[in-house]
Amino acid sequence: MNIKKNILKLVISSAALLLFCIPIGVSAAEPDYSNLVVSPAEKPSIGGSLQILQQQDGTKTLCDKGRKPIQLRGMNTHGLQWFPAILNNNAFAAVSNDWGANVIRLDIYVTENGYDTDPEGMTAKVIKAIDLSIANNMYVIVDWHINIPGDPNASVYSGAKDFFKKISSKYPNNPNIIYELCNEPSNVDPGISDDSDGWKKVKSYAEPIIKMLRETGNNNLVICGTPSWSHRPDLAADDPIVDSANNTIYSAHFSAGSEDPSPKDATDRTNVVNSIKYALKHGVAVFASEWTPAEATGLIEKGGIYKDSSDCWLNFLNKNNISWCSWSLANNNDASAAFIPYEMGKSKETSLDPGDDQVWSPYELTIAGEYDRARIKGINYEPIDRTKQPFTTTLFDFNNGNTEGFGVNRDSQVKTVGLSNENSALKISGLNKSSNLSIDNFWGNARISTEASNLHEDIKDADSLTMDVITASPTTVSIAAVPQSNTHSWADPKKAVQLLPQDFKLQKDGSYKATLTISSEDCPNIKNISSDPNDSVLTDMVLFIGASTDSISLDNISFSGFHSIDNKPVVNAPVGKGILPSTFEDSTRNGWDWDPSSGVSSQLNLEEANNSKAMSFYVQYPEKKPTDEWTASPRLTLSEINATRGDNNYFTFDLYLKPDVATKGTISFYLAFIPPELGYWALASEQFNVELANLSQAEKTPDGLYHFKVKFDLNKIDDEKVIAPDTILRDITIVAYDKGCDFAGKMYIDNIGFEK
Repeated sequence: MNIKKNILKLVISSAALLLFCIPIGVSAAEPDYSNLVVSPAEKPSIGGSLQILQQQDGTKTLCDKGRKPIQLRGMNTHGLQWFPAILNNNAFAAVSNDWGANVIRLDIYVTENGYDTDPEGMTAKVIKAIDLSIANNMYVIVDWHINIPGDPNASVYSGAKDFFKKISSKYPNNPNIIYELCNEPSNVDPGISDDSDGWKKVKSYAEPIIKMLRETGNNNLVICGTPSWSHRPDLAADDPIVDSANNTIYSAHFSAGSEDPSPKDATDRTNVVNSIKYALKHGVAVFASEWTPAEATGLIEKGGIYKDSSDCWLNFLNKNNISWCSWSLANNNDASAAFIPYEMGKSKETSLDPGDDQVWSPYELTIAGEYDRARIKGINYEPIDRTKQPFTTTLFDFNNGNTEGFGVNRDSQVKTVGLSNENSALKISGLNKSSNLSIDNFWGNARISTEASNLHEDIKDADSLTMDVITASPTTVSIAAVPQSNTHSWADPKKAVQLLPQDFKLQKDGSYKATLTISSEDCPNIKNISSDPNDSVLTDMVLFIGASTDSISLDNISFSGFHSIDNKPVVNAPVGKGILPSTFEDSTRNGWDWDPSSGVSSQLNLEEANNSKAMSFYVQYPEKKPTDEWTASPRLTLSEINATRGDNNYFTFDLYLKPDVATKGTISFYLAFIPPELGYWALASEQFNVELANLSQAEKTPDGLYHFKVKFDLNKIDDEKVIAPDTILRDITIVAYDKGCDFAGKMYIDNIGFEK
């Protein structure tokens, strides 16, 4: 499960975002962004085998088979164990073609239920992803994603050499493949130091794997991670890896909201940009194989991303021909995720399969994803208006096997047409006498209408009507529409909309399909109805059908438009000062707030529960579960509390439930701490489960609430970690995880704290 990536706030030292940035050789007064709009990325079909070559200025850079500098620009997947749905051809085609990427990085987590837990399953996912990358003309980085622990020599990573041998044997010396040996070496226990000694440990791990690759004939580009979460390629420059093919490059990772792209102290090599400059100056090449436009914590600044800092970083990378991959192709509640996540009451998640058109619409992308796409393509970044949200309401899909109330309209001048359901679409036959294909003279064509459908659909804000037209062969079709409501009964269409033979595309079943769109300019009644504040409910619709063939079929008849988004902030009870125990008797939340990555962020109130003040909130778990179910699970955090457990053995709180619906599934409560000395991560091994089917057996309070005493044993922590009496816990996070439940209602939490 994605518990660590979704609850953990990975803390790396942060720096404030500057108001301007200073690329190499440019003064502060005149920031240079001339390298943000760049040429399309060169594909492997042209670039071929990659190599590192020295340039005239003495620096080394990545080059193609023709010895010309090449820059790779693309995206990271997220952990393939958590987001395998991205492994589909439509997604890889979209990233390659619509986004213009020439590289994709496969993040193969070893721990956290990754390769170490399921080596065969993860290897199969990697092979599928490599094949999709090659088929879609992209370079592919096979990333052995070490994260926790931070030492690549740790026993849990002992399968690295065999893994790379297996992949390189299946794809011998394949020019598309790049091997990344260790994602982010760090001091996370057991870890490595942020200095030359730490680099020696990374080097001693990497050299045998590189030697194996070269001895087996694989001269592929190799990326090697560097200490301090891959912030230190300068250390590699002082002591480069021995590689007989001279084809090893060193990683530099950064978060635009945390790492300063223009430090005042240019001699501080622990700063990432200084480290990169030092590495380039001292004869090694650098690859930014993972970066984000957000903070290292996954948080965002007001407005979405750290655009100024991101622009500065990418201008620097592009100017110096440093390849890069942004994080990540996921739809979770992380600020750097490229796709819209599930948020209760706000949005459904974007599917990781964009569909047969192989394009995600801009409204399916987050601000980070929209930014990533523009910068990968090398075009201007022009953000869409996010005060409006597109919608499509499908009125008729004919999946029930009948005509869904459609019939020949009583005023139709052609009475001989027949209507039937064929292949889950509305078949209209007998159109040989309904063949006027002009956009103006459609009145004599056959008319069909929905009078028998009991249509009652609100089309507020709609601006267009669409339908799929299906034929046996490419043809010409002309359709005009008159939607009607109780208030707006009839308004003549301005014109019919025409489909020509070239508009139809061959389908897998041998039929041909095109989508016909009727705008509010073509059909005034669309706007008349959809903009009426008192009556935007559709009650009937007449279609005029003309065709140059005897029969056609219609499907997916829908209205589309844009709803204005209510961006009014949620007004919570006063947050107050972070204190434990949290009893809420001072009429504040005692510092508790929604975790920034929680997909539930309803109003936090203070209400009476069992004759005591408690913190309350509303939650409704979705019927259709999102890909990452953690996004649908409420996550409350007490930040920077810096408490210790002392001589207490338990962490407890009172939970009260007031359900509107609660019949199935389990609400599973998790507890996590963020102690710096334990690698910013400590998860209680046991969960507290509320079985909704047995809710009636729970204790009930005099005010009608179901009551549970939730208790976590502080002596049982995952990964054999030990929370000592004086361990600084820093943050405390409580998660109400959705295990297939249908709960909708209020939750109350009270008396949060430690017990002996």
